[in-house]
Amino acid sequence: MSAEIEAIGVELVEVPRFARVLARYGDRMLQRVFSADEIAYAQRKSRGEQNLAARFAAKCAGRRALRLAGAPGLRLRELEVVRKRSGEPTLAVHRPGVAQDLRICMTLTHDQDFAMASLWIERRSAQER
Repeated sequence: MSAEIEAIGVELVEVPRFARVLARYGDRMLQRVFSADEIAYAQRKSRGEQNLAARFAAKCAGRRALRLAGAPGLRLRELEVVRKRSGEPTLAVHRPGVAQDLRICMTLTHDQDFAMASLWIERRSAQER
């Protein structure tokens, strides 16, 4: 198994600022940026704005990295943070024909002040597809 890194993305979001934007635009922003599952996940958490801020960071980092990997023009809503069976987060791309031969590896972290996502994108070898 060999893969080469196509792109790297990193994003840092200030949680209190993100929470203010969320309070101002409310449901309109939620529907434009997040999937129903992402919203439901955050609503189950006591500090859901931190979870949403981390997902927002992942989407921004992912969109930037995917553009470098040859997938320009993705909207934030077309990217979704999902969990693998192992619990590891990854970024799903909901646009047909995009990222089929790419593997996205990602880490998320957050506290009351900051949320951060870092990810890298590898192109799968012919044997892995």
